[in-house]
Order: sequence, then C-alpha cells, then structure tokens
Amino acid sequence: MKTYTGPEIRNVAVVGHGDAGKTSLVSAMLFDAGVTSRLGRVDEGTTVTDYDEDEIERKITMHTALAHLEWKGTKINLLDTPGYQAFIHDARGAVRVADVALVVVDAVEGVQVQTEKAWSYAEEFGTPRILLINKLDRERADFEAALEALVEAFGRAAIPFQIPIGKERDFSGVVDVITRRAYRFQNDASGKFTETDPPAELSDQIEARREAILEMVAESSDELLEKFFAEGTLSDEDLLAGIRKAILEKRLFPVFAASAYLNIGIQPLLDALVRYAPAPTDFRTVRGRAGIEADAPVIERPISDDAPYSAFVFKTIADPFAGRITLFKVYSGVMRSDMTAYNMTKGIQERL
Repeated sequence: MKTYTGPEIRNVAVVGHGDAGKTSLVSAMLFDAGVTSRLGRVDEGTTVTDYDEDEIERKITMHTALAHLEWKGTKINLLDTPGYQAFIHDARGAVRVADVALVVVDAVEGVQVQTEKAWSYAEEFGTPRILLINKLDRERADFEAALEALVEAFGRAAIPFQIPIGKERDFSGVVDVITRRAYRFQNDASGKFTETDPPAELSDQIEARREAILEMVAESSDELLEKFFAEGTLSDEDLLAGIRKAILEKRLFPVFAASAYLNIGIQPLLDALVRYAPAPTDFRTVRGRAGIEADAPVIERPISDDAPYSAFVFKTIADPFAGRITLFKVYSGVMRSDMTAYNMTKGIQERL
C-alpha cells in the first residue's frame, strides 16, 4: 500500500442501532474494494470485523473493529462499531476520532433508540454525518418512510442524494440525484452494475430533490447564495465545493440508499465518501489539554506533519496472541518508532 497524505484519507465511523447492517456494510465495502475475495456474512461468521468468538456465536458486534481499503486513490479507514445498548458506549470513542460518522438506518425500522444515541455522540464531538438507509431489499422496507423519520429526528438538513430503483425484493439500484445517472445492480451480491439513464418516471423526483440540495448548499454560504439567486443554479465545481463545506459544517446530512446484504448501492456510496466526506486536513486545528491538572491550559495545534506530535487513544485491545494493542489517531506531527510522548492522563513521558 502506498503512503497517503491527509487529503487522500477518509476516517469513517460506521454507527447505528443494532442489526441495522453495519458489519454487513463494511464487509460489502471490503469485498467491492478487493480486500476480500468473498463477501463476508454475519450469519456465517465470515466477516472481517466480527472476529471475536463471542461475536461470531451471538452474531452481533460487541467491540469496535478497524478495517481499511483503497478506493479510487483514497484510503478509507472504517471503524465498525457496536449498536446494541450493552455495547454501544464503545462507539463513542470511534466517533470521537472519526472525520465523518456514517449513520446506518434500517429501512424497515427507521430511526431507533441507538440511532439517536450514536447521533448524540456525533453532536457531542461535532463530527460531520452521512446517512445510509440500508436493507432496502427487505419486506416492508420503505425508503420514504425512513427518510421522513430521519428528517423528523434530525431536521431538514437530512436530504436524499439518491433515489432507490424498485422496492423490497424488486430493489435493484440507485439513481444519483447530483449526476442524474442510474446504477442497476445484479441480484447475486457480486456488486456488478450497469450505469444507465434513470427511469423516466423518476425524472420529476430527481429534479425536485436536486433543487433541494442546491438550495441547502446555497444557504450555507453567502457567496453561493448570491450565485444561486443570480443564475438560478450552481456550477458543478461550486456545487461540489459547497456540498463538502456544508457537510463539514454540519449544515447538510446527505442520505444514501443500499442493500449491504445484496451488495447493491455500495460502490456509489464509496464514491460518495471519496467525493464528499471530510479529510483529516479539512479540520485545520486540534485542541487538547497541556497537562493532567484540571486547570491545565488548552492548547491548539494545526493538523500538520510539521506541528508537534499529538494523538488520541480511543481503544485498547487485549489480544491473547499479540498482547496489548492500542488504537489511536495521530492529529499532528509524525509518529516514529522508539519516540517518547507525554501521556496527559498519567502526567508522564512514555515510549511508543
């Protein structure tokens, strides 16, 4: 794997209520990116991120797990988090270090208790959000009802960037509202698709939802609002920049559509993460305390390789074979082997 710079990285916490399909989503992403040669299944115990014996036996995620993939020149780090009440606290650390929270919602159940809990973590840390309505192939799956629940729970900034093609067992693809292109998938979980013109019957809906995106993006910037009123639209360049800015500022929460189990809509979602999701360097600075004392000053550092080293530990794993494994995110500076860093929770220097 090549070395990636900050703008070429996406750190994504996959969060949501238990059984919304988060682990299946991560499995489909890894499969489509060529990381795995077989699509992992939770019910078969073959997913990459549910590797613990208890997780495999109970068929639920109990611990945050890290996976990564390369997609169109970008490295995407995925944090697959628990969604059941007994374990969801583990998702908090993942949301803390992620640059975007991918909130997964069940198309049958809509917004659930732990959906709101995961959202509250993102609110606490100011983490941008992208939404996915999953399981659209299931009986009683309803994209519009789930979307309505999202808007009711999280506000009008939850705007669909895709329209599903077909319902329930006839769900076969998605239409990209921005590009006005349709992606029709095979029904064999291979992820193979054909790009086509969208169905004619969806044309009015596409234009209405595209207009809603344009208006929301224009509202996020005085300059863009001026252009929108003057020209009635935005250029592709202005729209892309405006979408990224609005997501970063938590003024826009794009909603996407998929079936992770059937591997439908996953590749367009990966494209969207590359195109729209914030990179670590988009955040400019990081703040933290300079010491263990309650009155220790808060310092701010630029997110840059040239700044002094700073990192945040979000999880420690006791592995029976590898021993103690510490997961952390480097915010500034460069980590090198055998370097020392100040542990502000203990007030001591430690060798890394």
